[in-house]
Amino acid sequence: MTGDTLGLLLNIDEKYLSFSLNGECLPSYDDLFQYSSGGYFAAASFMSYQQCEFNFGAKPFKYPPKGTLFKTFNDYGTMTDEEKKILPRHMRLNLIKNFQVNEDSCTICFAEKASHKLVPCEHGGFCFKCSLQLETCPMCRTQIHERVLSESSRSRTASDSAEDQSADKDT
Repeated sequence: MTGDTLGLLLNIDEKYLSFSLNGECLPSYDDLFQYSSGGYFAAASFMSYQQCEFNFGAKPFKYPPKGTLFKTFNDYGTMTDEEKKILPRHMRLNLIKNFQVNEDSCTICFAEKASHKLVPCEHGGFCFKCSLQLETCPMCRTQIHERVLSESSRSRTASDSAEDQSADKDT
């Protein structure tokens, strides 16, 4: 309902989470920890023109958790003002449409060059850090046995090395 406050207490150490609605506790939930041990992030899904306000501890909670010590997300990390902005969907889609990604970027993080492929399926396009986070291939769901430097990365490294040696000879 309009004006309701939904609270969430995530206790990673004791492996439970509980919701509250306007300060009234709802039953706790611990099944989440059977399937995942980390990598949690806040997310919400809305219909068009619905909105809400998130408070991760930047200001006092309207209904703080009762009977337990807690820390806020803001006690653990920070976000820049730019990262805190939540844009209307049409503006966000326009930004995404105009976002440029290098052709050789990792298909997961887009920040590093894609340098590794997965064995045995041979799918590539991942940087080393992202490839280590995968247990199964995101394209074919094959169990990953090994991560190897892709041929294109090897040839790029070899040509870079040859250029460096040639530059050393010139000086």
